[in-house]
Amino acid sequence: MTADGTRDADARRAAIDPRRSFIVQAPAGSGKTSLLTLRYLRLLATVDSPEEIVAITFTRKAASEMRHRILDALAAASRPLEPGAPPHLQERHTLAAAALARSRARGWDLERNTARLHVQTIDGLNHWLAQRLPLAARIGLDASLVDDARPLY
Repeated sequence: MTADGTRDADARRAAIDPRRSFIVQAPAGSGKTSLLTLRYLRLLATVDSPEEIVAITFTRKAASEMRHRILDALAAASRPLEPGAPPHLQERHTLAAAALARSRARGWDLERNTARLHVQTIDGLNHWLAQRLPLAARIGLDASLVDDARPLY
């Protein structure tokens, strides 16, 4: 492995460490969604409640993709891993199995209660907060998201 490859592998390992906070910034196709999926699974194995994890991205497409990968990993973790699976799938399976074990031990039932997994956009997080704190947000009770805010100005 090259020095750059070693640095990248070290950075990826550090990024899934639940004792640290991270912002992942990298070009398209570099594996951000896979890395964030691993981090989310790792965090699920350590938190008291899945709602403690806040995963935020810029686009609905990216949020949907990450959520889909998390759910796929959890579903796959309930089955044995194929012999000779590549290392990245082995790691994903191990982390997802630990998350499922935590879910079962804590009674989260994530296989059926997938709404407890929060992966959203920045706008979605702000909307969620505004709905729960309408007086502090000063926008009333009927806040909604719009794709084009120009008419509102």
